[in-house]
Amino acid sequence: MKIISSPRFWLFAALLLLPFMVNNDSLWLDEGDTAMYVLQPDFHSWCDRLLHDGQADCQMPLALLCSWVAGKLWGTAEWQMRAINLIWGALALVGMYRVGQRLKIPWLPLLLAIQPYFWFYTNEARPYALQLACGTWLLVALVEFYFARAAGTVWAWRLVFAGVFLFCATLLAPLPVAATVFAAAVIAWRQDWKLERKAVMILLGGILACVPMGIYYLTTLLRGAKGAQVWHVDLKFFAYDIYEFMGLGGIGLTEPEIRELARSPHLLGDLSARAPQLFLPMLAMVLLAVIFFLGLRHCSKIQISSRLIFGLALVLGITAGVFFTGSLVMQKAFWARHFAPVFPFYVTLLGVAIAGVWPIVRLRWLPIFLCALFILSALNFRFAPSLRKEDYRSASAFVRPLLAENKSVWWLAGGFAPEYYGLHCAYFHPEPGKIFAAFRSRVDVQTLPLPDVVVCNRPDIHDPFGAVQKIMAQNNYRVAARYQAFVIWTNAAEK
Repeated sequence: MKIISSPRFWLFAALLLLPFMVNNDSLWLDEGDTAMYVLQPDFHSWCDRLLHDGQADCQMPLALLCSWVAGKLWGTAEWQMRAINLIWGALALVGMYRVGQRLKIPWLPLLLAIQPYFWFYTNEARPYALQLACGTWLLVALVEFYFARAAGTVWAWRLVFAGVFLFCATLLAPLPVAATVFAAAVIAWRQDWKLERKAVMILLGGILACVPMGIYYLTTLLRGAKGAQVWHVDLKFFAYDIYEFMGLGGIGLTEPEIRELARSPHLLGDLSARAPQLFLPMLAMVLLAVIFFLGLRHCSKIQISSRLIFGLALVLGITAGVFFTGSLVMQKAFWARHFAPVFPFYVTLLGVAIAGVWPIVRLRWLPIFLCALFILSALNFRFAPSLRKEDYRSASAFVRPLLAENKSVWWLAGGFAPEYYGLHCAYFHPEPGKIFAAFRSRVDVQTLPLPDVVVCNRPDIHDPFGAVQKIMAQNNYRVAARYQAFVIWTNAAEK
């Protein structure tokens, strides 16, 4: 029992889970963007791509730089590109270990390690695991600030380092950093704490350190770099954000099914038809709400200050409020992944709530069952065949020999992932030996010769007006192969 009560035991248990989170599945759409940075032959080429990238990837430079360095150190296979996240995951768990020590919740690292959200983004060659790790140390800084009563400079150094690294990791960093500083300021004001002069100077130094990155981000905005707009922002979108943030896709509806529902004109009817798939996610949401309600009411019994809880909730609330408001006003989709820096704040609040419920013996089944659902969802994300990543690898392998035979291939999918798998993409008009990104064509595809093969992935994105699907329907195309999130069609008349 003494070992189990040790924070190091729970940290070690959490760290042991990390190697199981990364797999060697095919790269999917967004990971193809990362691959284009990782495959750059030298640092000059990497910088050149960063400075000319018109997508939002150039606004997350630190993780892409680390991925490029990792690629040079240990390789560029799929699992190797994701393996860098094990470092970020370990840093996040160490941060939660520190928070758990302060709050006397020793199992806090393990609570983070069983989150489906944590598993999902640790197994993705994207910048969000790094952002989550930086957010964890923002959390550490806020907790240290509270327990030090604003005295000393240790919390200030941690806040500055976490903030600067997060600022280098994402254009959106000012929001969670400002929310953390604001929460600390509110706590200090209500407690009448005064900051030491040295701490103020450290914070000002941190602001100055962020100025060069701020100028860089401004240049990316001026050249029009931005993410894709693939979803109309409304209440359905916010519901999906919450669903993804909680990691419920592993025990309920998958992303393609939710996308289909979002486009449905008969949403309520379709939801009722899928009620069995929604049972476990709804149960998890109810359990979560009950645990938060009961646990936070009893936080005084576990000697955790309501002011600190208020500060944690304030960071989460400000970030969510700004994202949701900005999404509606600008019609810019801020997905659950953009909440990565504040995800540790949510997990900490959940840990406090569970700690508040746990002394009530008759209610212990609530957190146990909720954690069991989290574990089930996380394991499904990692191992369930139906939840594997989009299979660009198999789709590319299917068309590669066809291109060698000078067959024409129209490619309704992302263009970077197939380049990673050795294909070359023509973006504006068909070219021999290359897949043709028909959805970017500068000519009317209906005036082009019929393709021999059509590779289709996410038609709502890559054929939004249905032009290619109409051509296939009118010309007797048949399904030749199916892979995860892909359907490959061939022209039956050509056989």
